Amino acid sequence: MNADNPRWIALQVMLKLFEQGRSLDDIFNSDWFRSLTVSRRDLGLSRELAYGLCRWHHVLSPMLKHRLQKPVRARDRDIEIILMMGLYQLLIMKTEAHAAVNETVKLAQAQKKKWASGLVNAVLRNVIREEVVCDDKLQARAYPDWMIARIEADWGDQAGEVLLWGNQRPPMTLRVDSEHCDVEEMIAKLADQGIGASQHAQVETAIVLESPCDVTRLPGFEAGLLSVQDAAAQIAASLLVCDSGARVLDACAAPGGKTAHLLQRYPNIDVDALDSSETRLERLRQNLRRVGHSARILVADAADLDSWFGGSRYDCILADLPCSASGVMRRHPDIKLLRRESDIMPLLAQQRKIVDALWSVLKPGGKMLYSTCSVFKDENEVQIAGFLERHADAAEITLPRADWGEPRPHGRQVLTGSHNMDGFYYALLSRIDSR
Repeated sequence: MNADNPRWIALQVMLKLFEQGRSLDDIFNSDWFRSLTVSRRDLGLSRELAYGLCRWHHVLSPMLKHRLQKPVRARDRDIEIILMMGLYQLLIMKTEAHAAVNETVKLAQAQKKKWASGLVNAVLRNVIREEVVCDDKLQARAYPDWMIARIEADWGDQAGEVLLWGNQRPPMTLRVDSEHCDVEEMIAKLADQGIGASQHAQVETAIVLESPCDVTRLPGFEAGLLSVQDAAAQIAASLLVCDSGARVLDACAAPGGKTAHLLQRYPNIDVDALDSSETRLERLRQNLRRVGHSARILVADAADLDSWFGGSRYDCILADLPCSASGVMRRHPDIKLLRRESDIMPLLAQQRKIVDALWSVLKPGGKMLYSTCSVFKDENEVQIAGFLERHADAAEITLPRADWGEPRPHGRQVLTGSHNMDGFYYALLSRIDSR
């Protein structure tokens, strides 16, 4: 068994994630993955297995440990992953039992550990006999304990729905360049290609596909008329209204979805796109080229003003800050495995440092939109409360009445799954002009 087998590929992906701490996005965009010469269908299965193992890890792992006489040794992590892959195929993918067991045993045999194939066979057949079912109750527990505790503390009676939605598959949502294409017209073009879609009820530029498809099938994608972006992320451009000729900064801009949307919605603005990652900025450049717009690209830490700020302040700033990404775990389930509770305090400090630095380069009378893809209150409304206490020249602008999300003491929060959107937070601030 080698690189032409999708289960073997998924095993290598998970080993890279656990042993190297790499995200699925990083692995699937790597030269290694791109070099694999297998069919699109097999690549799709390998991705399905890897995403599924991340999504369900905190259910499958204790289920497996309960069925083992002794814990799997660290050096046998490959066998532990293989066992969970078998469980995932049986319980979640509903793969035919005989096929799931046989393929999983073959994968174990390929690892050249003679003892492993018998163990895999026994564990999987016991699960089949027990008729185990993964229901909604288990879905809502498919997270590390600290994440569950934080979400329950923050959202009380709503926490169960947040957790349940956060473990489900996300829709494929598109953003229409509404300056150049009518949404209803685009839905009709998609239908002509056999792609079912509907307009999102809360976000006017968003189209939700009935089922995901390859972007190469999307009419107008290469011309920039369509982009893949969750509906909640599309809200940003409508909140940060930019006048013609405005000088705009998109801080922490990569991979560029919001940058492109701002340029499409407000074509006569001057945009600086800032990010600390050159690799991620290359994706931003590609996205801007595809939609036919350009921005000044700056590679730097947003909090280190000396490394990038040239002295000319901004009329508008989009502060889409690094965060726990707790609102997008349905889209990036590897967050459940890579994020640690100990990451949160440093993230909060980084957010404070960045937003304070950005505030100093905003013109008097200018606007800053604070944004995260988090559902943790400490990163959102609590962060804004602290910011307003630190800055006497800051005033919060009440966001327009909307049927997305819910108003908070500061800003507005979209909880994961609300109107089938990712979890997002927005707060709009203005710098008081004391002249």
